[in-house]
Amino acid sequence: MQKLLKRTSQVQKQAARRQRITRSKNASDTRKLQHNQLKVHNQAKREVFVSARQAQREDWHLGPLAPRRDVGDNAETYGTVPIRLVESVEKMDGKWKNWGIREGDRVCIVGQKERDKGKIGVVREVREKAESCKVRGMNMISIATPEYMKTSSQPQAPVQITEAPLPLSSVRLVTPITDPSTGHKRDVIVNEITLERGRRYIANYINPLSSQRHFIPWPNKEKTEFQDNDDDTLRIDVEQETWVPTLLRAPMPSGVIDELRNKYSKFRTRHEDSYIEMKEDMDQKAKQRAGELRWGGGTPRVMLTPIQELNRQRRMEARGVEEENKLTDEVLAGIGQTMARKGKRLPPTDVELVESDVRIEQSQQGG
Repeated sequence: MQKLLKRTSQVQKQAARRQRITRSKNASDTRKLQHNQLKVHNQAKREVFVSARQAQREDWHLGPLAPRRDVGDNAETYGTVPIRLVESVEKMDGKWKNWGIREGDRVCIVGQKERDKGKIGVVREVREKAESCKVRGMNMISIATPEYMKTSSQPQAPVQITEAPLPLSSVRLVTPITDPSTGHKRDVIVNEITLERGRRYIANYINPLSSQRHFIPWPNKEKTEFQDNDDDTLRIDVEQETWVPTLLRAPMPSGVIDELRNKYSKFRTRHEDSYIEMKEDMDQKAKQRAGELRWGGGTPRVMLTPIQELNRQRRMEARGVEEENKLTDEVLAGIGQTMARKGKRLPPTDVELVESDVRIEQSQQGG
C-alpha cells in the first residue's frame, strides 16, 4: 500500500511540474504574440500617417495643380480611418491596471494630445484588457464600412461616424463634492482613485464635513426586465429544500468515483475497501517473507527486549481505547440532526425516524 501511495504522490508531483512548464511556455508565447500584434498595429498606423503627411505636403507644394484623391475606389471613403486601427490592442498577459472607471461614469478628457481636451462626457464602453474606453460624443472619427457589414438585406452607408477609444490614462473621473465654505455641490476632477473591497475613494483626500474619506458611488446599472413564460420553474420549487445532511452515508454513490476516474488510474487517491485490504495483505505477506529470509526460514517474529515488549503492550492498550472512542451510528445520526437544525434544513422523514428507532433498539438489545 505504501508503494501505491508513493507512486500516486510522485505522479502528482510530475503532473504539477509539467503544468508549471506548460504555463510558463504559454505565458512566453502570449507575450510574443502580444508584441507582434502591437508591432503590426503600430506599423499600420505609421503607414497611414506617413501617406497622409506626404499627400498634405504634395497638395501644399502643387496648390491648384494637386491631383484629386477622392476618385475611383476612394471616392466615398477618402479621409476615413481603417477600422483595424480604431480598436486598441488588448494585453494578454493579464497585467492590465484597474482604473476604477465603469460604464455610466462622468469623465473629463485630460490627455495632452487629445483634441477634445477639457470636455466632460459619459463613458459608453470600457475595455479593461486594453485599458481604453469610449466616451459618448467624444473623439469622433469617420471609418470606412467593412465589406462583411455590407449586406443586401441591411444596406450600410460607406462611411460611419463613431467614437474612437481613448486611453484610460487620458481621462479622469468627475464626481460632485460639497464645498465646505458654501455648502453647494460642485464637480471635481479626481486625479487618483483608491479601490478597497469593491468600493472606490478619492486618494489622499479627507472630507472636512465628515472627517472621513470621500466615497465615490458606482454608476447605476440598467435593470434588465425578464418576461415570465408558462414553462418557467416556479420560485417555490427552487427554494424547496429536499436534502438533509447526514453522516451515516456518503453524499454520492460509491460508484461515482469510478466514473470520474479510472479504477486503476495512477492519479487516483481513493480506493475501495476490498482493494485496500488486498494491498495491506500483500504488504503483510511481504514483511513476513522478509522476516523469514532474515531469520533463515524460521519464525518471522523478532525477539524483543523487555522495554520493547512493554512499549508494544502500551500501544495495543492505546489502540483499544481509540477503538472504544470511535463514533457510532447513533452519534453520527445525532450530529446530522443537529447540523440540519442549525442549517435550517427540513426535518427528517418518517423513514429516517424509523431507521433511527430500529438502530437504537438494536443497540439497547445488544447492550
